[in-house]
Amino acid sequence: MKIPFKLLRLIKKNKSFLIVSHINPDGDSTGSCIALALGLKKLGKHVYILSRDPVLDVLKFLPCSDLINNKTPSMDFDVLLLLDCDTLERAGFSGRSRKHLKAGVTAVIDHHQTYEKNKSYVSWSCPGASATGELIYKLLKALHVPIDKKIAINLYTAIFMDTGGFRFSNTNIETLMIASKLIKAGANTWEITKEVYDNISLSSIKLLTQALLTLEKKGRIAWIIVTRKMFKNTNTSAQDTENFADHPRRIKGVEVGVFLREEGKTSYKVSLRSKGAVNVADVAKTFGGGGHASAAGCKLNGTLREVKGKILKAVRKAVSKK
Repeated sequence: MKIPFKLLRLIKKNKSFLIVSHINPDGDSTGSCIALALGLKKLGKHVYILSRDPVLDVLKFLPCSDLINNKTPSMDFDVLLLLDCDTLERAGFSGRSRKHLKAGVTAVIDHHQTYEKNKSYVSWSCPGASATGELIYKLLKALHVPIDKKIAINLYTAIFMDTGGFRFSNTNIETLMIASKLIKAGANTWEITKEVYDNISLSSIKLLTQALLTLEKKGRIAWIIVTRKMFKNTNTSAQDTENFADHPRRIKGVEVGVFLREEGKTSYKVSLRSKGAVNVADVAKTFGGGGHASAAGCKLNGTLREVKGKILKAVRKAVSKK
């Protein structure tokens, strides 16, 4: 997990940074972006955080969450930093929108399992890290940036959410050691836990109720579905489905949980969760997606029946090998 010298040199010698993360930003991507921006500002750098999608309501408690912008900047930057993803396509910028992101050099800081590497990027990819928040902590320490309370809250939340509250298999000794240092720096564990897990809207609970009515299980696979009609009935959106994918996996005897979310008339977001025996990132990869061994996702086009058939066939094949 050693920080590449090229990345450290890139940050030290340049003055302006555009930080971009993946579409539908989660706690890790949001907290990591804010923490890095705050750290770079302490070094006297000019920083702009760009996100195609808005900050989740549940994450608006994060200090300086208003630093995240949805408007593409007009200026040129020295460095484009991709956080928690490794391509601009994953960040939701391609074609014309990609051309508006102007930077001399692109660097990647990510902890996902990647399959294709852009050799023109300066890359720090560590699948062994529990969260990108871990990498940002190490980077800021290497740059001798003091970890203040605002940075600590953002990084603790990033790690906390990507480890499922330190429940998932990606939690290790180093994860807990870093978390303890962030607590010492000012992150209040109970306050963050309340904001993340005990601040869910009533409409989101109603959406979950409808989703659980679709629950099916076959062998070691279980799945639930959310349709656009459900969103309309409960006055909710994709933001309200945070952690929905975890529910099918929780069932006794289930190895892989699947969550299908309708995004368009013939398009679905698929989230996969494994208890560890099956590498769902490999499954997602076959459909152009990716992620972690125990948590991954992809997008599929087709009718619900077609998409469900394709993804369950692939998951059954992966499960049968274990």
